[in-house]
Amino acid sequence: MPSLVRAELAYIPSFLEALREGFSRDNLRPTTADEIAQIEREPAWFVRQVNHPPRQVVLPDGTLGERVPATELWYMDGATFLGSVGIRHELNAILESWGGHIGYAVRPSAQRQGHASAMLAQALDHVRANLPLKRVMLTVNLDNEGSIRVIEKNGGVLRDEVDNPWVAGVRGRRYWIDL
Repeated sequence: MPSLVRAELAYIPSFLEALREGFSRDNLRPTTADEIAQIEREPAWFVRQVNHPPRQVVLPDGTLGERVPATELWYMDGATFLGSVGIRHELNAILESWGGHIGYAVRPSAQRQGHASAMLAQALDHVRANLPLKRVMLTVNLDNEGSIRVIEKNGGVLRDEVDNPWVAGVRGRRYWIDL
């Protein structure tokens, strides 16, 4: 049964396969060929970056921002990378408007197989066991019907609809899930 785990060097070959088929950990910025090449050249560095991210983050507009404490977990079936979950331990003003506590992505070849629902359920269990949060917020584009179903299936209650601050003309929903 697939499960959420910390990134490990042994998982890099499958992770690279996922990147080559179009997987991206960031739905605003697709992974580039140069980024894939760097992961291939320096896999140990990349695993360290995933498990111990830098204190600053490049925002979608290219500026630097302070990174909130976060954990990235990979959804693995044995040595096969299926997706990833990002769990932010707290929210800043930017993440309160868009982003929320949890984000997830499934590699293209594993989509529409129930993995996103299972990943989110396991991520919620991780938060319950490891963080002092009483509820978490998630955001989703209005046109992402599959992810809306995943969030609602996992107990998401619609808070409101908002404009995406990074992509003009895109609206989304903000959900709360009580833990």
